[in-house]
Amino acid sequence: MAGYPTISGLRGVLDFIGTFEALHEAGQPAPLDNVRRLIIFVVNAASSPSTSWNLSERPPGTIRTLVRAVGVPIDRFSSESVELLQDIKARWALLRKIRNSEAFKDSKDPALAEAVDAPDTDIYVVDVSFDALADNVERNYLNQLPTSLALPDAAIDRLRSAASAIILDSPEFQAAVKSGGARIVEQPDAVKAKSDFVHAHCRSTPQDGDCP
Repeated sequence: MAGYPTISGLRGVLDFIGTFEALHEAGQPAPLDNVRRLIIFVVNAASSPSTSWNLSERPPGTIRTLVRAVGVPIDRFSSESVELLQDIKARWALLRKIRNSEAFKDSKDPALAEAVDAPDTDIYVVDVSFDALADNVERNYLNQLPTSLALPDAAIDRLRSAASAIILDSPEFQAAVKSGGARIVEQPDAVKAKSDFVHAHCRSTPQDGDCP
């Protein structure tokens, strides 16, 4: 089982998978030949902070407009990359299904055998984004966090807690765990209690200096 994290783009991962597929088709040794499950965590760091532009008679300035506009092609490129990855996943699964079907079992056509010779690696794409968070209050809070290299400790704790919840609730991640015969180890009570305390404390007293 292998996992690859990514922040915004999947180009490097797609290039790696494309190279592996080309080597497999050419009958050459490839890095994933012995990998049964490939789990890819697609981490989308984008947030959606609210604005009050519609409440002002003055339009937003050039810098604020530019910052917003720059994110559009980045988001589209990221979405297209995810869709391409999903297409590869579906194509490999379909070719394996054809190869292993009863109708194909007696085929002696080498060209057909080559056409359905897909890698035996199952791909699982885990979407780690705020939109996947079930808690509406927490999702709205995280979307308001600024893009910054320095955040308050409480904000970091809540980000980590949200990421954990999103991954554990992901159907793709659960399918990967089940397929591998693995199990999720419960979070230690002390760590969970601290995380719950931070969330409750910051919701009740957001003016506290330890809260963002």
